[in-house]
Amino acid sequence: MKRAFRDIRGFTLAELLVVMAVLGLLMGAIFTLQQQGQLAYLMGAARVEVQQNARLGLDTMLNDLRSALPAAGTPQVVSAIDASCSTGVPPTSGGGVSITVTDQTSTIVAYQLVGANCATSATGCDLQRNGVTVVGGVQALRIWCYNGNGALSNTLADIREIRIQIRTRSERPAQAGSAGDQHAVVEGRVRFRNV
Repeated sequence: MKRAFRDIRGFTLAELLVVMAVLGLLMGAIFTLQQQGQLAYLMGAARVEVQQNARLGLDTMLNDLRSALPAAGTPQVVSAIDASCSTGVPPTSGGGVSITVTDQTSTIVAYQLVGANCATSATGCDLQRNGVTVVGGVQALRIWCYNGNGALSNTLADIREIRIQIRTRSERPAQAGSAGDQHAVVEGRVRFRNV
């Protein structure tokens, strides 16, 4: 009986240490791959969010502006505009942050950026349509107004074209440089055809 136990061999300490080191390396590699995959997913999800917000805000504004009608008996489509819409050098500076038009059903439609310190705020500001938030996370809204000759103008009766730029960020606070810290810029133009 003693002989049977004596002939049974086990693993040496050196063999166990080698196996544990190999398993540790494999687990470290698997963990790194999983972590990189999760980081890529978070970055992609945040990028999609900011792009969708920017596109939704721009499309909503452009649709309302395309269907805007001039006030009765006038060529004036825009009923109110931020005076800054004729300032700056598009698309890098200037531009207004609010516009009001009348749609096809004679409903007044007003867009404005609501919030303070939009560019530096952790969550941005809200783009509102008639006091209701369309999208959040807006860092900047710029609206430039052009007359029939293509020059910047803030004279309501002369405005024939609007250029809009929306810059968004994630609506959830994210540390600078992290996967959730994503930004998007969209821009569009609409020329009033109803005048």
